[in-house]
Amino acid sequence: MKLTDERLDELLKGMELDAPSMSFTRNVMEQAKLEMPPVSLKTKVDKRIIYSIAAIFVCAITAAIVYMFANSNLEHNMPAMQLKFSFAMEKSTYSLLLKAFLFADLIIALFYFDKFLRRNLNSYR
Repeated sequence: MKLTDERLDELLKGMELDAPSMSFTRNVMEQAKLEMPPVSLKTKVDKRIIYSIAAIFVCAITAAIVYMFANSNLEHNMPAMQLKFSFAMEKSTYSLLLKAFLFADLIIALFYFDKFLRRNLNSYR
C-alpha cells in the first residue's frame, strides 16, 4: 500500500493533536530544580609539566649566557668614557617639561585610583 502526500495530509487533518496537561511545565521545572547542578569541569595541569618547561627555558638561557662568556674576550681594556651632560636649558623649558610630565603622571594615577575604587566597591556588593 502506497501512501501519497495527499492521503497523508487527509489522515493528519482528521487526527487530534495531543496536548500536555496544564501543569506539565510546572512539574518538569520542579523536577529540574531537584536535580543536582552540573559541576564545571576543570582540567588539572600537572605541575611537573610546568616545572619541566621552566627548567628547559632556564637551561637555554644559562647555556646562552655561558656560551657568550666563553666566546668573549675579556682582556680588552675598556676606554675611559667621558660623559659630559649639559643642563644649559632655559628655566622656562625645563619647568614646562617638568609640569607636563607631572600632569601626565597625575592623570595616569587618577585612572588607576578610579579602577582601584571601582573594583573595591564592586566586591562589597
